[in-house]
Amino acid sequence: MTITISPYILLLVIAAFAFIIPLLSGKIGVPAVVGEIICGMLLGVSGLSVGADGRAIIDFLASFGLIFLMFLVGMEIDFSKVELHGIKPFIIGTLTFATTLGISIALMYKPGYFGHDLYLAFILSSSAVGLTVPTIKELGLLRSGYGQTILISAFIADFGTVLLITVYTLYLKKGLSAETFLIALVFVLFFAVYHVGKLAIWHYPERLSAWFKSDQPSEIGVRAAFALLLVFVALSEIANVEAILGAFLAGMMLSLLFRGGTILEQKLYGIGYGFLIPIFFINVGMGFDPHALSGGGIYLVPKLLMVALAVKIAPSMLFLFLTRYSLRDSFSAGVLLSSRLSLIIAMAAVGLQLGMIERSMESAIILLAIITSISCPTVFRWLHLIRSEI
Repeated sequence: MTITISPYILLLVIAAFAFIIPLLSGKIGVPAVVGEIICGMLLGVSGLSVGADGRAIIDFLASFGLIFLMFLVGMEIDFSKVELHGIKPFIIGTLTFATTLGISIALMYKPGYFGHDLYLAFILSSSAVGLTVPTIKELGLLRSGYGQTILISAFIADFGTVLLITVYTLYLKKGLSAETFLIALVFVLFFAVYHVGKLAIWHYPERLSAWFKSDQPSEIGVRAAFALLLVFVALSEIANVEAILGAFLAGMMLSLLFRGGTILEQKLYGIGYGFLIPIFFINVGMGFDPHALSGGGIYLVPKLLMVALAVKIAPSMLFLFLTRYSLRDSFSAGVLLSSRLSLIIAMAAVGLQLGMIERSMESAIILLAIITSISCPTVFRWLHLIRSEI
């Protein structure tokens, strides 16, 4: 039975879930994102629906939630760590990601797996920065060389995944044409804005520092952050590349220019994780198709899980050969890097919209994200505790 309701009533229900879920997830040790997806699934099978106009409102808010999510993921990259730990973690992270990508592509093309699917190989090469950061911070490893190597490896994996998928989808849409190279415009703007921003900070430090004050009545810092986000998203649209790349670069820009502006960061995280991003994840759950799993998608999950673990744990052995970390530490790093959550779900949603993957595969990827987001950080904590007791 289908019950048609106002989009505002549906938003009220979503807001109620968004308020309750973090309270419950904190008690049972499950990421809030997982709870949001599950609640979205419950809403999807409840029979509640909205009209076409209401559906357009919810879809727009969910789409903007995805863009804002990628913006915040970009903000999580702290480039100041290069000064503390040198370039070696970046070299290790780059080699790890390249090895991950190579293994992922090889397995995707192996007969009996998933067929010739380069898009799926790309998204399985991603990690979950949003899970890696709190897990490492909780264990007191955030400022250690080991923790930073894992963090930077996750950052490179996420950035590399976004960039590869953007280039790949643009190539499939337009082929190898002049428009394919329009993506360079996004990066040209990135470096141009960065240099202009550095000059502005150098010449007007006091005026810009006012953006980060908690008593700023006009919230000029928040307005500037949204303006920066929309500039990069709009340019991405003009260049005919995925908006998520522009959002990701905008977040990186804010991290580069204003790292340490914790008040502004807290406000942006409040807007994102307090309102927009829960709408995206709950909407993902509402679009989850259980019939797609029963129609064959459920059989994809074990194979996806094996590939998702293999493409991260095997390359993590580079930690053993390129550093002084033990076999246990290298294996633990691979386990934590095997976590998938926000990015892989976002990429699955994009892939479904572009016709790159089927509904059954998207449903299987969502289950993969739920399984790895719960199990991998838990196993990493367990291995770290064993290591500490030895």
